[in-house]
Amino acid sequence: MLSLNLLVQAQNKAITVNKPLIDTSVHEKGLLNGRLSTGLESKAAEAKKFKEDSKAFIESLGVKDLGKKMVKTAKKKLQPRDEYAGIKTERKLGNYGSGVRMTVEEVNVVKYVEDEALSPYASEIFIFDPSQSRVVSIPLKDTKNVQICHGPFKKYVNQKLIEEGFYYMGVKDGRWESYGSENELENKVYYEKGYTAGSHIAYYDAAKKKIKEVIPRLYGKVRGTYYSFYPSGSLKEDGRMDDSVKVGRWREYHEFGSGGRLKKEWRFGKDKFDPTEPMLIQERDQQSKVIFQAKEPVSQHKPLQIPPMDSDDEDSEDEDGSEETGIVRLQPIYVFTYSLSLKTRTELHFLLSAGFQNSPLTPPDFVV
Repeated sequence: MLSLNLLVQAQNKAITVNKPLIDTSVHEKGLLNGRLSTGLESKAAEAKKFKEDSKAFIESLGVKDLGKKMVKTAKKKLQPRDEYAGIKTERKLGNYGSGVRMTVEEVNVVKYVEDEALSPYASEIFIFDPSQSRVVSIPLKDTKNVQICHGPFKKYVNQKLIEEGFYYMGVKDGRWESYGSENELENKVYYEKGYTAGSHIAYYDAAKKKIKEVIPRLYGKVRGTYYSFYPSGSLKEDGRMDDSVKVGRWREYHEFGSGGRLKKEWRFGKDKFDPTEPMLIQERDQQSKVIFQAKEPVSQHKPLQIPPMDSDDEDSEDEDGSEETGIVRLQPIYVFTYSLSLKTRTELHFLLSAGFQNSPLTPPDFVV
């Protein structure tokens, strides 16, 4: 009965010749009305949204009409000329010398005292001295009421640039270059707040605030000034190194001292090829009292001054008044060697009176 009923309804249904409308929702749903999906149906909407978001982002950067005309409204932020590393500076101009040695220095100093933050590990600080009209270096302990160098620096001699670099709170920082008379680059060194770039710095603490030692490195070799410090920050030892070899003067210091902190002073060879053994020059206690002082090497003694012979100086003669005694006393020892080959006193007297060995006067023991 059910089959018969469906057949009758199908025959009675009106037949139309109009073309049915296309269901465009099929493309959104997927193939076979969503029963078969490729996973790409929503990509078109995502691409459209991405294009709109990208356009809005580019316009937020100040660029309009991308692909047709570039209009940049956002400018690069430059560091002010009166500022270095975020600290306000003041420009100073120094000059000294005359003629072809006329020197001009362009330097910047810290403008406000409250911005000064000197490193306790700096052995010396560069400042601008108005009385000398130039940049000088002073000990860290003497940095009260001075003009700390901070920022760009240039030095001219006879209107030619010979050196330029940067200072950071009184110590060298960044790239430093020196030039020759023909403006050729002679030397270039990089610094990091007082130490050559690449130096090995060891610390006492994990926060890296208490420096233990600084091993200098230059062009891949251990070269420069070595520093070591006490946990309190006081200098413990310093000296120069040449390719990992100690050279020149080295000093050790007491951590505390009432009259001075110098403990020992050593002298090494002048360079890494000098085989000279290290020599202790002096040693002091914490009250700066010298407890050891090396004697001056014989090679550094001045030539002995031999007094000239004077015929009127009777007090300088020996008590025995012998002739040979007078010869040895009045002449260098090598004169006595020559006197052995003389046969008579007359010949010896003739040579002495004639100016032998620059002795213009006749010995008083001989009668003319």
